[in-house]
Amino acid sequence: MISILGIAVFGIVKYNNTRKQINALSQVYGKYFDEYIEYSEQLEGVQDDFLALTENLEEIYSLIDGHGDEMLKLPDESDIETIALAELKTEESADKDLMLGRSYLSEIYGYRTARVYMDKHRPLVDSVYDFLNLRYDVMDAIPFGEPLYSYNLTSYFGTRRSPTTGYMEYHDGIDLANVPGTPIYATGNGKIHRVIYSNRGYGNHIVIQHANGYFSLFGHCTKIFVKDGQQIRKGNLIATVGSTGNVTGPHLHYEIWIGESNRTDPMEYLKVPVY
Repeated sequence: MISILGIAVFGIVKYNNTRKQINALSQVYGKYFDEYIEYSEQLEGVQDDFLALTENLEEIYSLIDGHGDEMLKLPDESDIETIALAELKTEESADKDLMLGRSYLSEIYGYRTARVYMDKHRPLVDSVYDFLNLRYDVMDAIPFGEPLYSYNLTSYFGTRRSPTTGYMEYHDGIDLANVPGTPIYATGNGKIHRVIYSNRGYGNHIVIQHANGYFSLFGHCTKIFVKDGQQIRKGNLIATVGSTGNVTGPHLHYEIWIGESNRTDPMEYLKVPVY
């Protein structure tokens, strides 16, 4: 029905009529012709939105796991058509001059049916939007992604031979080598838990506390641009690569903790796609 309206409008407005002819037809056919022309200017966008919504609605509904909530139930097609038709009948009964526009009534009804369909789905779309925003907030608070734009992975998480002592040891993080001064970025939203300046161990290093018990550590930094208690967003510049502490060359020692005593392999978080 909407495609019929599109063909008719383009046939009348775009190819066949001048503005003067449109005005003349408006006088003959009444208010519905004006509405018909006005709606036509928005038709292309509405068609695209309508089709996209129709194709993806069930997938969206399953995404938010909607069951039983009246606000999120898919509206019945007959209910939508009834609402659209009732609107037109109400206007006709209130203004008899609208009967002059009968030749355009079916097209306008088709457009209004689409509009009512979209309006009825608005609570669902809004709920999905809120759900995804919440999900993004949760994802942003987990240290997913890479703290350096480029690097050489020189040491993995787990048991290894220490490059400084030669003895076997347990490596609590991963080592990402790059030249001194390379920017280091926060991998998740959070708060600076502590900033330590030292010539031993991790050297100058930062610990960020994220939501849900996550922490991230950035070691052997040269310059540090944050301070204790500061709020941090994913992607913020926090420091630069250096060689402070117990190292054999410039690199970032990077750790992820779940709780302050449970180290986990950062590689599981490093390559997670970030939207």
